[in-house]
Amino acid sequence: MIKKSDLRKSKGFTLIEIIITLAIIGILANTVLLSVRYARDLAKIAETGAFQRETIKAADLYLGDMGFYPPETNVGWDPGFERPLPWNPDAEAGDPNAGVPGTDCSHCPAGWQNIIAANWNGPYMRWISSTPWAGKYDYNYFDISQSRFGCTVPEGVYIGVQRDYLGGNALLGFIEDKMIEKKYDFEQCVNGESQMRVRPIN
Repeated sequence: MIKKSDLRKSKGFTLIEIIITLAIIGILANTVLLSVRYARDLAKIAETGAFQRETIKAADLYLGDMGFYPPETNVGWDPGFERPLPWNPDAEAGDPNAGVPGTDCSHCPAGWQNIIAANWNGPYMRWISSTPWAGKYDYNYFDISQSRFGCTVPEGVYIGVQRDYLGGNALLGFIEDKMIEKKYDFEQCVNGESQMRVRPIN
Protein backbone atom coordinates (compact mmCIF):
# COMPACT_ATOMS: atom_id res chain seq x y z
CA MET A 1 0.00 0.00 0.00
CA ILE A 2 1.33 3.50 -1.02
CA LYS A 3 1.44 6.04 1.74
CA LYS A 4 0.23 9.63 1.24
CA SER A 5 3.63 10.92 2.29
CA ASP A 6 5.27 8.93 -0.55
CA LEU A 7 2.85 10.46 -3.08
CA ARG A 8 3.65 13.94 -1.79
CA LYS A 9 7.39 13.30 -2.21
CA SER A 10 7.06 12.11 -5.83
CA LYS A 11 4.87 14.99 -7.08
CA GLY A 12 7.68 17.05 -8.67
CA PHE A 13 10.71 19.25 -8.23
CA THR A 14 11.20 21.59 -5.34
CA LEU A 15 11.58 25.33 -5.93
CA ILE A 16 15.30 25.13 -5.18
CA GLU A 17 15.80 22.37 -7.75
CA ILE A 18 13.99 24.43 -10.40
CA ILE A 19 16.09 27.53 -9.63
CA ILE A 20 19.34 25.54 -9.81
CA THR A 21 18.27 23.94 -13.11
CA LEU A 22 17.37 27.31 -14.63
CA ALA A 23 20.68 28.80 -13.47
CA ILE A 24 22.63 25.93 -15.09
CA ILE A 25 20.67 26.34 -18.35
CA GLY A 26 21.34 30.10 -18.27
CA ILE A 27 25.08 29.59 -17.78
CA LEU A 28 25.24 27.05 -20.61
CA ALA A 29 23.22 29.29 -22.97
CA ASN A 30 25.47 32.27 -22.18
CA THR A 31 28.59 30.18 -22.83
CA VAL A 32 27.22 29.04 -26.19
CA LEU A 33 26.26 32.61 -27.19
CA LEU A 34 29.72 33.93 -26.26
CA SER A 35 31.35 31.14 -28.28
CA VAL A 36 29.17 31.93 -31.30
CA ARG A 37 29.95 35.66 -31.03
CA TYR A 38 33.68 34.97 -30.70
CA ALA A 39 33.62 32.68 -33.75
CA ARG A 40 31.69 35.33 -35.71
CA ASP A 41 34.26 38.02 -34.78
CA LEU A 42 37.11 35.71 -35.81
CA ALA A 43 35.39 35.22 -39.19
CA LYS A 44 35.06 39.02 -39.57
CA ILE A 45 38.75 39.47 -38.76
CA ALA A 46 39.63 36.85 -41.39
CA GLU A 47 37.41 38.69 -43.90
CA THR A 48 39.26 41.92 -43.15
CA GLY A 49 42.61 40.19 -43.61
CA ALA A 50 41.43 38.92 -47.00
CA PHE A 51 40.51 42.50 -47.98
CA GLN A 52 44.02 43.63 -46.96
CA ARG A 53 45.61 40.95 -49.17
CA GLU A 54 43.37 41.96 -52.10
CA THR A 55 44.37 45.60 -51.59
CA ILE A 56 48.08 44.68 -51.59
CA LYS A 57 47.69 42.90 -54.94
CA ALA A 58 45.61 45.75 -56.38
CA ALA A 59 48.11 48.40 -55.22
CA ASP A 60 51.01 46.48 -56.80
CA LEU A 61 49.13 46.17 -60.13
CA TYR A 62 48.15 49.84 -60.02
CA LEU A 63 51.75 50.87 -59.27
CA GLY A 64 52.97 48.76 -62.20
CA ASP A 65 50.54 50.49 -64.59
CA MET A 66 50.84 54.06 -63.30
CA GLY A 67 54.27 54.30 -61.70
CA PHE A 68 52.73 55.66 -58.46
CA TYR A 69 50.24 54.53 -55.85
CA PRO A 70 46.62 55.76 -56.04
CA PRO A 71 45.65 59.13 -54.64
CA GLU A 72 44.46 59.29 -51.05
CA THR A 73 40.68 59.62 -50.75
CA ASN A 74 38.16 60.26 -48.00
CA VAL A 75 36.77 57.46 -45.82
CA GLY A 76 34.87 54.84 -47.80
CA TRP A 77 35.95 56.07 -51.25
CA ASP A 78 37.70 53.84 -53.78
CA PRO A 79 41.05 55.41 -54.75
CA GLY A 80 40.80 53.93 -58.23
CA PHE A 81 41.06 50.17 -57.80
CA GLU A 82 37.64 49.32 -59.22
CA ARG A 83 37.15 52.42 -61.41
CA PRO A 84 39.69 54.92 -62.81
CA LEU A 85 38.66 57.78 -60.51
CA PRO A 86 37.49 57.65 -56.88
CA TRP A 87 33.88 56.57 -56.43
CA ASN A 88 31.80 55.23 -53.59
CA PRO A 89 28.88 52.78 -53.74
CA ASP A 90 27.34 54.56 -50.73
CA ALA A 91 27.42 57.92 -52.53
CA GLU A 92 25.93 56.34 -55.65
CA ALA A 93 23.15 54.90 -53.48
CA GLY A 94 22.40 58.42 -52.24
CA ASP A 95 23.88 58.23 -48.72
CA PRO A 96 24.24 61.91 -47.70
CA ASN A 97 26.96 61.00 -45.17
CA ALA A 98 29.32 59.61 -47.83
CA GLY A 99 30.62 63.11 -48.55
CA VAL A 100 33.04 63.80 -51.40
CA PRO A 101 36.10 61.84 -52.57
CA GLY A 102 38.56 64.44 -51.28
CA THR A 103 41.27 63.27 -53.65
CA ASP A 104 44.83 64.18 -52.61
CA CYS A 105 47.77 63.02 -54.70
CA SER A 106 50.70 65.08 -53.45
CA HIS A 107 52.92 62.03 -54.06
CA CYS A 108 51.85 61.78 -57.71
CA PRO A 109 53.71 63.30 -60.69
CA ALA A 110 52.43 66.36 -62.51
CA GLY A 111 49.53 65.50 -64.79
CA TRP A 112 48.69 62.37 -62.79
CA GLN A 113 45.02 62.50 -63.84
CA ASN A 114 46.10 62.19 -67.50
CA ILE A 115 48.43 59.30 -66.63
CA ILE A 116 45.53 57.46 -64.96
CA ALA A 117 43.22 58.16 -67.93
CA ALA A 118 45.82 56.75 -70.35
CA ASN A 119 47.15 53.78 -68.35
CA TRP A 120 44.36 52.52 -66.09
CA ASN A 121 43.99 48.80 -66.79
CA GLY A 122 41.56 47.70 -64.07
CA PRO A 123 39.51 46.78 -62.33
CA TYR A 124 42.30 45.76 -59.98
CA MET A 125 39.88 44.65 -57.25
CA ARG A 126 36.26 44.98 -56.20
CA TRP A 127 36.01 47.94 -53.83
CA ILE A 128 34.00 47.39 -50.64
CA SER A 129 33.32 50.54 -48.62
CA SER A 130 31.92 48.92 -45.43
CA THR A 131 33.91 46.89 -42.91
CA PRO A 132 32.40 43.78 -41.27
CA TRP A 133 31.71 45.92 -38.16
CA ALA A 134 29.64 48.54 -40.08
CA GLY A 135 32.53 51.00 -40.16
CA LYS A 136 34.29 52.11 -43.37
CA TYR A 137 37.47 51.13 -45.14
CA ASP A 138 39.80 54.04 -45.79
CA TYR A 139 42.70 54.03 -48.26
CA ASN A 140 45.59 56.15 -46.95
CA TYR A 141 48.94 57.23 -48.33
CA PHE A 142 51.03 58.60 -45.45
CA ASP A 143 54.31 60.12 -46.66
CA ILE A 144 55.22 60.94 -43.04
CA SER A 145 54.23 59.34 -39.73
CA GLN A 146 50.69 60.17 -38.64
CA SER A 147 49.01 60.39 -35.25
CA ARG A 148 45.66 58.57 -35.28
CA PHE A 149 43.52 58.72 -32.12
CA GLY A 150 46.61 58.71 -29.91
CA CYS A 151 48.55 56.11 -31.90
CA THR A 152 51.49 56.67 -34.26
CA VAL A 153 51.27 55.20 -37.75
CA PRO A 154 54.57 55.09 -39.70
CA GLU A 155 54.69 56.32 -43.30
CA GLY A 156 53.30 53.90 -45.84
CA VAL A 157 50.26 52.88 -47.85
CA TYR A 158 47.43 51.64 -45.62
CA ILE A 159 43.90 50.35 -45.68
CA GLY A 160 42.16 51.60 -42.55
CA VAL A 161 39.43 49.68 -40.75
CA GLN A 162 37.76 52.75 -39.36
CA ARG A 163 34.63 54.23 -37.86
CA ASP A 164 31.57 54.97 -39.97
CA TYR A 165 30.90 58.33 -41.63
CA LEU A 166 29.45 59.77 -38.42
CA GLY A 167 32.28 58.53 -36.18
CA GLY A 168 30.40 55.52 -34.80
CA ASN A 169 31.15 51.78 -34.88
CA ALA A 170 34.71 52.02 -33.60
CA LEU A 171 36.47 48.68 -33.23
CA LEU A 172 36.16 47.10 -29.81
CA GLY A 173 39.38 46.55 -27.87
CA PHE A 174 39.32 42.75 -27.95
CA ILE A 175 38.87 42.83 -31.74
CA GLU A 176 41.86 45.15 -32.15
CA ASP A 177 43.88 42.95 -29.80
CA LYS A 178 43.10 39.95 -32.02
CA MET A 179 43.98 41.97 -35.16
CA ILE A 180 47.30 42.96 -33.56
CA GLU A 181 47.93 39.32 -32.67
CA LYS A 182 47.25 38.30 -36.30
CA LYS A 183 49.58 41.11 -37.50
CA TYR A 184 46.82 42.93 -39.39
CA ASP A 185 46.95 46.08 -37.24
CA PHE A 186 50.30 47.61 -38.14
CA GLU A 187 50.17 50.47 -35.61
CA GLN A 188 50.05 47.87 -32.78
CA CYS A 189 47.85 50.18 -30.71
CA VAL A 190 44.25 49.95 -29.48
CA ASN A 191 42.46 53.14 -30.52
CA GLY A 192 39.13 52.14 -32.10
CA GLU A 193 40.51 51.59 -35.60
CA SER A 194 43.08 49.45 -37.36
CA GLN A 195 45.61 50.57 -39.96
CA MET A 196 46.59 47.57 -42.10
CA ARG A 197 49.76 48.23 -44.04
CA VAL A 198 49.60 47.67 -47.78
CA ARG A 199 53.17 48.70 -48.63
CA PRO A 200 56.01 50.73 -47.13
CA ILE A 201 57.00 53.73 -49.24
CA ASN A 202 60.61 54.24 -48.13
